[in-house]
Amino acid sequence: MCACKEEKVQESLQILIQNKTDRVNHVRLFPKGDIGGLYPICEDCGEHQKTEFDLPSNSQRVLFSSYENITIAPYALATETFDSIYITLKDTVIKFTHQNVIGYSENIFSENSTWDFKIEEWLQEEMFRKNPQKGYMYRFLIEEDKIIVE
Repeated sequence: MCACKEEKVQESLQILIQNKTDRVNHVRLFPKGDIGGLYPICEDCGEHQKTEFDLPSNSQRVLFSSYENITIAPYALATETFDSIYITLKDTVIKFTHQNVIGYSENIFSENSTWDFKIEEWLQEEMFRKNPQKGYMYRFLIEEDKIIVE
């Protein structure tokens, strides 16, 4: 008989932004919890991330992780977390706000926005043990054919 106890899987819902263009995207986030250029990356986890960063071609970045509400829609979590998001691609600026979007055919804050969804599982090492994780990953894709040049 094994004295081992089964590890509880920690679930999270994550919203990510993914650059599917062949250009570097400069991302500027306007979070509701901005602390001098940083914002909390998840509820009550103590981790912070910069509000501005470059997103190279064909890369992605987690914008926010929720461990408390894994059933929330990705656009609703984006709306709760950010006031707006700006993306600069060389000479084009995409502006996402709760009310509208400029320079892109979809709004990350809209109920009608398209998200790429995948469930991912991994082991996270912490203090001599491996904790199983399950992530509900929602990626908002920045794609060339959705950019509107004015």
